[in-house]
Amino acid sequence: MTETVDDVREAAETVPTPWPGLTPLADLSFRHKAGIVAQRGSREAKVGRDIAVHAARAGTPVVLFTGYPPATRPASLFIDMTPTPTAAHINLSAQRLIAGRKPRLIVIERFERLSQDTPEPQWDDAPGDPVEDPASESWGDRLMWTVRDIRVEIPTLFTTVVDPVPDLTRPLFKWLDVDHPAMVMTDVCKPTLVVARTGPEAVEGRLEVDPLAFRTGSVFTLKWAPLATQTR
Repeated sequence: MTETVDDVREAAETVPTPWPGLTPLADLSFRHKAGIVAQRGSREAKVGRDIAVHAARAGTPVVLFTGYPPATRPASLFIDMTPTPTAAHINLSAQRLIAGRKPRLIVIERFERLSQDTPEPQWDDAPGDPVEDPASESWGDRLMWTVRDIRVEIPTLFTTVVDPVPDLTRPLFKWLDVDHPAMVMTDVCKPTLVVARTGPEAVEGRLEVDPLAFRTGSVFTLKWAPLATQTR
């Protein structure tokens, strides 16, 4: 499939979210990996589905990896319910055609579901060579390397959840275990945003890590009205 000028222009544009204040913070453009952390069971916990459906409704081809498919499925939305997708699986998904077009966004809900690809034998492996013990790496390290093996030219949004109400006054490492998926997210997603609802139509978000270093640790108030129930 030959890439056109329009393809290049569209790839450089930021994918819109349902909330204008979130769009520049998430910065879903080009090959950026962005992460959003929300409280389990909150309305914000389905932010991945909400963004995927919103972008697809606007005509953006989107691949959504989820265990909970939205009730609304625009023509530009492809839903993948693979329980434990691998990096290779996701890399291939960027090449599929959705209504005749390649995806412009990949969304992976609960990215901790990712599993490692089976390593290919190296050309210089020989019988008797020591084999690296996977147990020597922590679960968080394995998840981190799996995400780093996702090599696509389009933006990828990862989401995960925490059980307590997010503490936006402190860095994540002050209240989460080092191997928690949200902590792994800070190593592989720039930006990583932690969100917590503060009112019927307001959410506060802390930029846990951001490419613009001066914004890291900043807290923003976002207008975040609940959406219609189509995305469940």
